[in-house]
Amino acid sequence: MKFPKFLLVFAVTVLTLLVLTGCNSFTGIRNDFEKAGYTYSEEAAQYVEELMEEFESEKINVRPHLFTKGLNYAIVLEFNSVKELEEELEKSETLKGLVKDFQKTDLVRGNCVLIPVAVDLDYKERIQEMIDIFQGRK
Repeated sequence: MKFPKFLLVFAVTVLTLLVLTGCNSFTGIRNDFEKAGYTYSEEAAQYVEELMEEFESEKINVRPHLFTKGLNYAIVLEFNSVKELEEELEKSETLKGLVKDFQKTDLVRGNCVLIPVAVDLDYKERIQEMIDIFQGRK
């Protein structure tokens, strides 16, 4: 009888770990951008100060992250959980403007939202590249 009890405890532990790791997508996103040659910036908040002020006024709890590569800037907004992201997308006009239909867009991954900015002649290709990296396709 001890063996099935062990299996149950083991299964619950594995499921808990899967749920917890599924809630935070940022670690994988950071690894994907760094593998693609982007540099992570610790001072992300200063680059998106105006946007962060708007989020703070709406009482939206979000952590900004910034990745740079030349004239390409990938701003990643990290929410505490997927549930919180979905709730904020429903009630925030600011977020609705950033992500029009979040369930059908590649700008959302787990509990994170991507804001790609490219200042280059081939900016459309650079933006698509950032989206592919964000989604783990590159």
